[in-house]
Amino acid sequence: MKERIMQQSSLRSNYIIVWSEIVKNLKFLLAYPVVFIFWAIFPIFWFIPFILQGEAFVGGLQSQSFAEIAGTAEFIPFVILGAVLNSYVLTSLYGMGESIRREAYRGTLDYILSSPCNKAFILIGKALSESISSSIFAFTQLAICILFFGIALTIGVIIPVIFIVILLILGLYGMALILAALSLRYKQAHDLAHTMEYVFSVFSPVRYPLASLPLWAQILGKILPLTYALIAVRSIMLLNQNLSALYLEVLALLVIDGVAIFLGFYLFNWMEEKTKKSGTISNF
Repeated sequence: MKERIMQQSSLRSNYIIVWSEIVKNLKFLLAYPVVFIFWAIFPIFWFIPFILQGEAFVGGLQSQSFAEIAGTAEFIPFVILGAVLNSYVLTSLYGMGESIRREAYRGTLDYILSSPCNKAFILIGKALSESISSSIFAFTQLAICILFFGIALTIGVIIPVIFIVILLILGLYGMALILAALSLRYKQAHDLAHTMEYVFSVFSPVRYPLASLPLWAQILGKILPLTYALIAVRSIMLLNQNLSALYLEVLALLVIDGVAIFLGFYLFNWMEEKTKKSGTISNF
């Protein structure tokens, strides 16, 4: 009984930590409302180069040769969905790894690492706040896609897509915890985050189908959660497939999530303890 009460207390404490970080970081975001204006307008200009590229290369926004590889001739919606899901990669990586560096700049890192709570949940709170802001910006891009490119968004589409996005975020958080662990040891998280960002953008089918990559690159792409999330979301939204037909992608995401979260928590807690003992925290 006592053990059960302690577990419930620990869960409640972790929830409070995550919630407090979400509130704090959203207050930072709301302090600069011009960011929302920027992201309401910027996506429109982001689409224009792809429209002009389609006009220049294939004489329009549809390509039969592209359809033979991707399963859809609609190039712009294909790329937009890739950009929307890839935004979660960016916010997850920078929301955890770079947040440690920001705390060091603010002079609060020592206080965070000396607190009695599990520091991984502080990072999860930071990453969740970044994911919330990404979702707000993603709705802007999807709204443009619905208005101008004819993507239908129904309840039968929204629910499975949200489920896939949640699975993607869980896997990304595990990878971001690994990145945060490395940033404790090597200090500079920005370069590490950039490297992982390029790996995701090159080897996951963000702007092009996975089949267009060489075989070795396809194999590398298949260990990234973004690859399966993109395949699943595009199949649901562009090819009108049911979630039941995508069980392999869902299973792959679940496996990657389990491995990434376990390794993330283990490596971060281990690196945190090692960093404290070595006394290198003051080197930030």
